[in-house]
Amino acid sequence: MEKPGQRHRLLLYSRQLARLRGVTLLTAVMFFILWWYALLVPPLSSELAQAALLVAGSTAALFFLYSLLGPRLAYVQCFPTHVRINTPLYRLIISYSRVRTGRPVQFNPRRRLSGSQKDILRPFLGQTVLALDLNGYPVGEKWLRFWLPPFMFPDNFTGLLFHVKDWMALSQEVDSFRSLRKVSRVDTPSINPFNYH
Repeated sequence: MEKPGQRHRLLLYSRQLARLRGVTLLTAVMFFILWWYALLVPPLSSELAQAALLVAGSTAALFFLYSLLGPRLAYVQCFPTHVRINTPLYRLIISYSRVRTGRPVQFNPRRRLSGSQKDILRPFLGQTVLALDLNGYPVGEKWLRFWLPPFMFPDNFTGLLFHVKDWMALSQEVDSFRSLRKVSRVDTPSINPFNYH
């Protein structure tokens, strides 16, 4: 059985989550300090106030942990039968039969970028990324746009853009697995269920 390709981390996720890391850590520390302070100060020493501060601090701490672990869970990987796009909250499988081509494109979004978007995308602007040109998405586009970052979607064709460290290696893996898939389909003999000889 053919081994899967390597995991190529989605750098856009790493960048987005890295920006959250400091804010969530600071927020968690602030709420835990307020919770500790609430134990000592009479106006804040009610159980409700303490519980609210503890829940808020714990939630911020969970988001901080998510910002640490999330980049490891966001990657694209080639398998013998499909390409897997894994994100911290969603996994997408794309069969090679849907892939028209994998090609390098320059990442220059046509839409107007807000200040925060420019800040996130600055390291990627003008860089080469791998585009998977698809003949259709495996699920509805609206559903995909809900789960995936908007800048994984190209402006002028149906497909996905992958911001990875080594786009050439990913491109070679896609081409290699697609070729093997085509060969295995051609070489597989058709079976006649009525022929018992």
